[in-house]
Amino acid sequence: MKRLEKGPWQAFERSVSRFFLHKGWPQVSLVGGVGDQGADIILSSKDREVVVQAKFRSGLMVGKDIIEDVKRAMDFYTIDAGIAVTNVKFSPHANEYLDNLREAGYNIHKLEGKHLHELYKGMPRWPVDEFTPYAYQVRALDSLWRAYKRGQGSALLALATGLGKTFVVGLLFKRMLAEDSQKKILVLANQRPLLKQFEKALWRHLPKGVSTHLWYGSEKPAYDEGVTIATFQTVKNALENGSGLSSFEVVVADEAHHAPAHTYREVIEEIGPSFLLGLTATPWRADERALHDLFGPPVPECTVDIVEALRKGYLSRVDYRLFCDNLDWDLIRRKSRKNYTIRDLNKRLFIEERDDAILERIGEVWREINPSRAIIYCASVDHAVRMENLLREREHAARCLQTYLDTRENERRLRAFRKGDIKVLTAMNMLNEGVDIPEVDLVVFLRVTHSRRIFLQQLGRGLRLSPEKEKVVVMDFVADIKRIAETMDIKSGVSREGGPEILKSGFDIAFSSNRAQSFFEEYLRDKAAIQTYGGEEKLLFP
Repeated sequence: MKRLEKGPWQAFERSVSRFFLHKGWPQVSLVGGVGDQGADIILSSKDREVVVQAKFRSGLMVGKDIIEDVKRAMDFYTIDAGIAVTNVKFSPHANEYLDNLREAGYNIHKLEGKHLHELYKGMPRWPVDEFTPYAYQVRALDSLWRAYKRGQGSALLALATGLGKTFVVGLLFKRMLAEDSQKKILVLANQRPLLKQFEKALWRHLPKGVSTHLWYGSEKPAYDEGVTIATFQTVKNALENGSGLSSFEVVVADEAHHAPAHTYREVIEEIGPSFLLGLTATPWRADERALHDLFGPPVPECTVDIVEALRKGYLSRVDYRLFCDNLDWDLIRRKSRKNYTIRDLNKRLFIEERDDAILERIGEVWREINPSRAIIYCASVDHAVRMENLLREREHAARCLQTYLDTRENERRLRAFRKGDIKVLTAMNMLNEGVDIPEVDLVVFLRVTHSRRIFLQQLGRGLRLSPEKEKVVVMDFVADIKRIAETMDIKSGVSREGGPEILKSGFDIAFSSNRAQSFFEEYLRDKAAIQTYGGEEKLLFP
């Protein structure tokens, strides 16, 4: 409970969130910040919601403002229960104001520092955990544990998007900390938004006595214990400035495909962990530096690609629909005997479709499958806003997620999407990573993505399994030649015979016209690796 004394206030808010997760709340959302209307945390279950305001103070008491914040948040979010939490005591004025609000019908509770300490002592060591790992996750976990115990030094966990890399890491940390709760662990992430998501994902696996810290920007660990999640740049700056760094026994490199870069590798080598673990869903690098130079050779139990995951039912069945009505058949007829680079073909072959025509198609599919949740990837920020407005005009519960919005507003919209109050999210790059909403059963591509990694990340938003989900429908209006090759290659791999496994899932492709299907089947024949080409290669038309 050092957090009650040392803070900082940001970490105290997150510790309060972790406290409620540890107690078994299924959904805990951090919403505090500018425009939060007095709410720091919102607790959600199937039948109720609770607003939480958390204030860290270095003094002896908090004033009535903490109660005012809870009241304002309850009114704004139309939630009928609230909790005010602090590491110290309530002032007499705060208690008096709380009593008055209770008499007026407000259901507000308080938790002071001494109450938190008592509740903490009475909590079980391990949090409530209702998630059972899949067989492939258990195999990966056991393989990593063996590597760690025999002093192997490094390992790579390469699981396709949607297969739970962070979940496996959490289970690994659980074993490590059950054996030695004083072990110091560092997680390196490449992007700031992923830090909080990674920290929260770990809470369900850590014993209550092990603290977590974020280290980036103005926030740094208040004390030298537990699990630290930091950006690579922050650690690099600390080493360069000579400001000192804890001795970390275990280092985890998230998005490990960045790690072989020269500067990244130097930082890891200077830290010198006894065990280094790399995590990636997309083990490809443009400079072709092999990940196994840093993390060791791939281990089968720790490697599951998207084809294997689809074949064995680890991911949702995919109904991929390619809308190629916008092919310029006149160009194909006129230029069929000329060499074109892939880049040239993509510029000339596809005619841009109008938004109204696209919306008509989306409406047809919506009536056909009645999706639970949908994500639409747009060509730009303005396009995402325009699609949101057009969908709302057609009475779809749609909202956009964009970088120019306040972080808390984006979180509020994500929360509404999880609950089902919002059915459609439009975005450009806001939903590539770190979003786990298994109910998504419709993904729409309205932007070209030449990166295989980004394509699979975005596709992965719809691949997670859910009890009531039969399949995910993907509507692709802007597939270029590389992406069409990628999807056809995945289908070929999933359908290929091999091994005793029963095909539980699958990847189906449907073209909007037989003419387009025949053209691409012949054009891409024997070119399964086309998705890895740089764009300047010349290919003949059939």
